[in-house]
Amino acid sequence: MGGVVATLAAERSPALIGAVVYVSAFVPTRGRPAVEYAFSPEKEGSLASAQFIGDPAMVGAVRLDTGDPAHRAALYNALYHDVPIATAEAAISLLGPDAPVGLAGEAVTVSTARFGSIPHTYVLCTDDNFVRPPLQRRMIREIDSIARASTDVVELKSSHSPFLSRPVEIADAIDKVWRSDT
Repeated sequence: MGGVVATLAAERSPALIGAVVYVSAFVPTRGRPAVEYAFSPEKEGSLASAQFIGDPAMVGAVRLDTGDPAHRAALYNALYHDVPIATAEAAISLLGPDAPVGLAGEAVTVSTARFGSIPHTYVLCTDDNFVRPPLQRRMIREIDSIARASTDVVELKSSHSPFLSRPVEIADAIDKVWRSDT
């Protein structure tokens, strides 16, 4: 939910933010909660909801079973399929069993004057099995419909976890934004 947090921060305190870099993130901007994207046609083929144990609305959390070998394999396919297995196993071991659902269910509305005044970069992961590329492209279009300038898009042939599979490329994308902001 880092994209939701960054979007809210950009709307609430734009003077404190030089730029926002989203990495295959949910970016709700239209007065809808991030969870609604889970039901959009652009999410077709996503392996995200298959990872959840139980109904998040009933449980009050997004629950994962990181101890079950079958679930670990499913998490690997959803999040880390291009990451070396030892690194992916370490990352899966760091996932908490429960993540709160509250923020994902809250409507987010942003304005051109605040959120739209900040430069945006979106790292689109073309092999993402969690947030599918068509959904990422939809969110980029939605940012562009509000922002004063077009979103800078960096496409990486990567899973949902380019910070593990393509760390140099992610660092370069962030460095480029940082250098243009200073």
